[in-house]
Amino acid sequence: MSKYQESNLNFDFKGAGWTVVKYDEHVAHGKISNVVKPTKAVDFLGIYNDKKLYFVEVKNYRGHTSDPETKEVLKAGGEELMRRIAVKVRDTIAGATNAARFSTNEKDFFTRINEILLNDAEKVVVIAWIEFDEMNENERKTKMSVWQQKLKHKLSWLHAAKISINSVDTANGILPETDITFA
Repeated sequence: MSKYQESNLNFDFKGAGWTVVKYDEHVAHGKISNVVKPTKAVDFLGIYNDKKLYFVEVKNYRGHTSDPETKEVLKAGGEELMRRIAVKVRDTIAGATNAARFSTNEKDFFTRINEILLNDAEKVVVIAWIEFDEMNENERKTKMSVWQQKLKHKLSWLHAAKISINSVDTANGILPETDITFA
């Protein structure tokens, strides 16, 4: 069982099948980001039941959707936000490869990530967990659908990937054996 808090959201990976690291705070990411700037990272990197690889990025804009900086990131149909998430996935893969080769911290975990990445039979799952001030339900669904298509396009190089954009309101079953709540 692993419990983490990110952007005022609680993630409780309850199942025994989970192996999860808070990758953006992990020493493997730190070794790269200290010398190659900017290097980005997803919030969580996890393996479920030793075969399914998850990249999870969390963005919580609730209460800040009208801020100028947030508006800039969300404009143009979320193009910039999806670009930033795709860069985090790309840099995380590079970091996980390095960690499998040279890490003394959780080397087996990072080696398994690379084995899954190289297995064409397994889909890699990328989840962008995005919270924003509510608008009407139809607008919210439309926006999240557009963002999901943009992220799929930006990650099309990551063959056999399953891309998902979610919020706490749509949390059921997205991350198996995981509870997500507001802090």
